[in-house]
Amino acid sequence: MICVAASGGADSTALALLTKAVLRRGNWNMCIATVNHNLRDEAQGEAEFAQRVAAWLDVPCSISQVHPTAGAGVADRARKHRYEALSQAALKAGAVALLTAHHAQDQLETMLLRLARGAGPKAIGGMRARRKLKSGVILLRPLLEVSREDLRSLLTHANIPWCEDPTNANVAKPRARIRAQILPVLESIHKGAAVRASRAGRRLRESGRLLQKTARHVMVGVGPWPREQLRAHGPALLATALKRFDVEANERELEVVVGAIRDRVSKPRVFHVGKNSLSVSAHDVRLNACK
Repeated sequence: MICVAASGGADSTALALLTKAVLRRGNWNMCIATVNHNLRDEAQGEAEFAQRVAAWLDVPCSISQVHPTAGAGVADRARKHRYEALSQAALKAGAVALLTAHHAQDQLETMLLRLARGAGPKAIGGMRARRKLKSGVILLRPLLEVSREDLRSLLTHANIPWCEDPTNANVAKPRARIRAQILPVLESIHKGAAVRASRAGRRLRESGRLLQKTARHVMVGVGPWPREQLRAHGPALLATALKRFDVEANERELEVVVGAIRDRVSKPRVFHVGKNSLSVSAHDVRLNACK
């Protein structure tokens, strides 16, 4: 059984249609799961539209009701509730995989937001196409290298309607602002920019994984580590090695301590990296007790 997450919007409706067409060739069953976050008046109608799409495709559909608290951070809370509800719906249906309709433009928006935040190469590469959820269900994003325009063109050609979420056009939100003001410029410079960027993101994630794997052998254990040996490594590898002590360490902290390790100052210094501190002396680098 394969479970498709649907919202009633164009992207997930197209995903449901494509999944049904692909699974028809094999011996797989399909179901649809939708979530009403109860944050907008139109939400229940959109969930019921997804239910009608399921009926048209002759597949079962479940509607989950969640109630994230309104206010600052509501988007993150809604996302957490949504994935929990979708995961449980997939488990209940006996599905081994949950499919979501994130496409190339979604991926490029994610990449740009993370780049602006100063994230590392793996994070800048964007969303993973496959990962295991806490429930054990496999989350798949099969459309990351497919454009929004191609998905809508499919529905238009098939004469299938969809719902529009008005909040997607709210440019007060960073992601919506990128969608409205930045992506069209990139597309005008390089046609197919989002798909190209998504493909590049896949390579970036692979590079990031390799960097993390290599970094495990740079600062083994809890130190101390010979400073001269650390100097032999590049800044990116050192920053990745340092980040394993605290994944929340910010890029500025990492940049400062990496610069200190690589410079020729012999005076002992102490630097904070996330919740930890490191001492850099003339000959070695030591991890100190947590703050």
